[in-house]
Amino acid sequence: MLKEMKEQIIEAFERAKESGEVTAAQVRDIVQNAVSDTAGKVKEGGITLREIAREASTTATDGLKKKGIATRERITAAVEGAINGIKSTEQRAMDRTRQEIQQLKTRLSGEEQKLSEDVREALEGTRQSSEAFTGEMKEHIETAVTDTKLKYAELLGLTGGTVKQAVKQVIDSGKDVEETVAKITRDATEKALAEAHFSADRVRKVSHTVISAAVETAEEAGTNISEVARGAVQGTREGITSAVESTKETLSTASEKTKSFVTEDLARTKEDLEAVGDLFVEIIRGVASRSGEVAGKVLTEIADQARKTPSTLKERAAEAAETVSNRLKELGKDTFGKAAHLTEETVHTAAEEARQLSKRALDIARGAVSGMIRGAKDVLKKDKEKK
Repeated sequence: MLKEMKEQIIEAFERAKESGEVTAAQVRDIVQNAVSDTAGKVKEGGITLREIAREASTTATDGLKKKGIATRERITAAVEGAINGIKSTEQRAMDRTRQEIQQLKTRLSGEEQKLSEDVREALEGTRQSSEAFTGEMKEHIETAVTDTKLKYAELLGLTGGTVKQAVKQVIDSGKDVEETVAKITRDATEKALAEAHFSADRVRKVSHTVISAAVETAEEAGTNISEVARGAVQGTREGITSAVESTKETLSTASEKTKSFVTEDLARTKEDLEAVGDLFVEIIRGVASRSGEVAGKVLTEIADQARKTPSTLKERAAEAAETVSNRLKELGKDTFGKAAHLTEETVHTAAEEARQLSKRALDIARGAVSGMIRGAKDVLKKDKEKK
């Protein structure tokens, strides 16, 4: 395979030479095409990408040298061509993956919609069953259906509407507004987050929906805005904290044989848990920026205070993140250890590469400055000669 690649480069050089001068752009394209063709055929355990890039660069440079045209510009083009060839191969693979992911997202969205419709239909069926009874039995069934629907409000797309209606009733009653709103928003957040694995994206979506719905209701009513804003933030924070603790409990008690989370999910969950405290502050600020003057001021003050002082949410999230770390080690000590070793090696390599690049960047910068100074001197010299 490498032999074929080298022959492809040499033959392309010959054709380019016959047509006239071999430009740096031609060198880059020739090497890139040859490397891309070869890298695309590499199989698991076969020739490495390092070997392909090395042989392509060596062949191109040697070919340029033999023809007496091995300038810095052309050699640079050969190196860039080798890298671009590898990059283009991986880029095509990434593009295919992105397309597959998009197709899966579309499919998942459709399945989520179907699930929502199925649950709604099932709920209606259970509600209809109450018609066969009277009195207390009928009431029990209808209450159970309502409670179940409330539990799956997020799935049914009813979270925001449910919070708004509940908060409106609290405002209308005028009694224990802040405390009651906190309880409503806590329950709504907790139930919504319980419908799926814990994730930062879900926390962002649910929190924004719940706090916004509560604040918008108070602003529409024109009263109790501060109380509702404070209660909504408190309740949502408590709901997230409860979800964090549930996640920790799930991971602590799950047996090794019953892996409810794959390793990749665990790693992502750990990152999300570590970020959730700061994320919640960002969400509060986001709602504040879209709210009226009163709510905006209250929410901004809450966000500022949350940024300055430790919170129960952050503490619980840190504990849960530590549990995830331990779980990762239990599920794959060898893999985890190897990953840690590779990370250290990568950091060391990156540091060395950064040092080399910084030296070259400095040389280039100095060369540019030196060139500007020489250019300025030449201009001054010419001006003096004219005078």
